[in-house]
Amino acid sequence: MTLPLIDERAGEVKEKIASIRYGGLKTLFYIVLLAVLLSILNFVLNPPTRIVDGEEILLLPPFLQPYEPVIKMVKPYLVYIQAALVFGLGYLAVNAVSGLVYTYLRRVTDHPTASVIRTITRISGIAILLSLSTSIFNVNPAAALTVGSFGGLVVGFATQTIFSNLVAGVFILLARPFTYGDTVTLAGQTGVVREIRIMHLVLETEDGARDVLIPSGTVITQIIQKRKPPAKRTPAKTLLTLETPPKSAVIGSTVTFAGKLVEAATSNPVPGAAIKILERDIGQDDLLAQGTTESDGGFAVEWTARKVDPWDNTAEIVASFEGSGDYSRSESRKYVLVLEKKSP
Repeated sequence: MTLPLIDERAGEVKEKIASIRYGGLKTLFYIVLLAVLLSILNFVLNPPTRIVDGEEILLLPPFLQPYEPVIKMVKPYLVYIQAALVFGLGYLAVNAVSGLVYTYLRRVTDHPTASVIRTITRISGIAILLSLSTSIFNVNPAAALTVGSFGGLVVGFATQTIFSNLVAGVFILLARPFTYGDTVTLAGQTGVVREIRIMHLVLETEDGARDVLIPSGTVITQIIQKRKPPAKRTPAKTLLTLETPPKSAVIGSTVTFAGKLVEAATSNPVPGAAIKILERDIGQDDLLAQGTTESDGGFAVEWTARKVDPWDNTAEIVASFEGSGDYSRSESRKYVLVLEKKSP
């Protein structure tokens, strides 16, 4: 990962945090403004009254008394003004809250899921606003409760499936019954886990031709079959023995190196293994001959004696097995063979 990419991601995180703070402050501002405006309206348009000679007299503060005719004219419409303020500023607050929810969820989920939850938040907020508006127009609390309950019921039925998938998605993210790259069988579909979203689990089919989206609610209620990764087999340790070769050999004669390769723990033979006969000098190995073990693990490799080092009349002989996926590498002990010239 390059430094510019790290800086870009850090900038995105800071931008989202700043957006969340701004959304929270904006929501608080709308609520405080609504409370202040309702208090001012109630103070100005709904002052105490007194009946004098059959006429209603408003007990206004001195600075409002010049506006008494206007206040009397507007006072009957106070509930409508309050309802408009509640719905207008409340709608702005609901939008701010839904935007706040979207910005926060984008940190943990994808855009479509965050958008759906933002819409649900907005609908729920409007239902609450309708309930509050009803309580302003109708002083009967039961009526307001009925409207609010009906709105909540409608929203609940409309979003029942969405909320069930949402809760299931959160549970999957916390419980982690599988992880990315696992091969699972779920709801009759087998594939590799590519994405774990809030609302869906995304599987890629084994042939890579298509993606399968399974709702999170279905994932919770179905039996999950997870394929285990193939077990890593540890190569078995081997033991390579080389029969004691002759102490000397005439240059040009044939020398047979015989031995056996078996498993160290069980002494079972290792057939079909490549055996190398090496001349081990300081810093390097020279290949003299090679062969393959038989079914009983035994081998017999012939070598025409020759000088490997022109300055040395000996050969340090070692039998070597390089190992395989099933068996580990091993070597025999070293033997010294003296090379002699032919007799004249």
